[in-house]
Amino acid sequence: MNMSERESPQHAAPPVFIFSCERSGSTLLRYIVDTHAQICCPGQLYLGQLCRDLHTTIFYSLGQTISTTSVEERERMVAAEVRRVVDELMSKYAKAKGKRMWCDKTTLNLQYLKVLNVVFPDAKCICLYRNCMDVAYSSIECSRFGFMPELAPYVQKNPENIVAAMVENWVDKTGKLLAFEREHPECCFRIKYEDVVFNPPETLRPMFAFLNLEWSDTLLDAIFTAPHDAGFGDRKILFLKKIGKNSVGKGSTLPREDIPSDLLGEMNRLLEELEYPIVGAEWGRTRSPYLPDAAATGGGEVLVTNVKEIFERHFPKLLTERGEDLRAVNGVCKFVVSGEDGGVWTLKLAAANWRIVAEDDDAADCTVEASADVLLDLVNGELNAVAAFDQGKLYVTGNFELANNIGQLLFGG
Repeated sequence: MNMSERESPQHAAPPVFIFSCERSGSTLLRYIVDTHAQICCPGQLYLGQLCRDLHTTIFYSLGQTISTTSVEERERMVAAEVRRVVDELMSKYAKAKGKRMWCDKTTLNLQYLKVLNVVFPDAKCICLYRNCMDVAYSSIECSRFGFMPELAPYVQKNPENIVAAMVENWVDKTGKLLAFEREHPECCFRIKYEDVVFNPPETLRPMFAFLNLEWSDTLLDAIFTAPHDAGFGDRKILFLKKIGKNSVGKGSTLPREDIPSDLLGEMNRLLEELEYPIVGAEWGRTRSPYLPDAAATGGGEVLVTNVKEIFERHFPKLLTERGEDLRAVNGVCKFVVSGEDGGVWTLKLAAANWRIVAEDDDAADCTVEASADVLLDLVNGELNAVAAFDQGKLYVTGNFELANNIGQLLFGG
């Protein structure tokens, strides 16, 4: 069988790609897309890199057996074979999930826009953007234990100015994505992270219409309760109970003076194109124009007002409600709480049974340390557990996997 006989048939539904810079909300958007009954969106699959590598392998193997002198014909048939291989894999995955469409949200795909467009010319592309200064802030915040591989080249170039490194990362990738949009307007849909978190139905309804999928407001209620496959992405998503707004505007704390003038000019040009406020001369002296009012963030209901109540009422209530989820979690976790009303409490989990004991001296598999204020913020949804850990407000020793599983039970959705 030659390659022309192996080409993929026409597809009922084209694939979907979410393209974005790192720290732009792609993991949240993948959860939203994956919640829909007709489309699956797993963690980062690196399909762009896979397509590039498959193209090389096929071109210099099967591609050399094609009887043609036309470079264009050879490239077309190689691309079709790459498409067939990836389609077979992803179609099986979608079918196993009971869905008819698939989506990849790998941020690294920005490096492979050309090959993805050649292999999947019918793909629908969601172009996700977020304000540069918030992306820079979030990139720095998540790097306490090391920079993401995608960010490392920019840090190496600007080792003494991390703000400039993160801004340059955003400028390069945002410029590349905007150029792709201009070249392929028929297959691109632009969406902004800030619109997703502040106006979910108004923002997501047209996005799903672009994908030829029906929208229902009830989807928003299921985002953090629907099952989603594990995968690479922002770990904070595992501890969310609702779409949060409190990460918008944090970039206003970064100093404008750390951004070189030429880079600042390019950043502001892209911000204007995306209809974001520019970082002008008043930056840092006045409140950021895109920083939401406290009332606009939704605030959230205060569930608990003191530490004792957490261990005597709130945690027992959660553990009772999540009895089925306890079956996979076994071990002893000690909570050491400093500050006013602080103390030591031990949670013991075994075979779906649990006990919380105060001032217990037994050995623990893991220990979680935090101040009373931090623990209250975690319980009341004002602080994300992963963010607290990354910021050094929450300390974990011992069995980290157990602590993570217990954290999802107690602080997650």
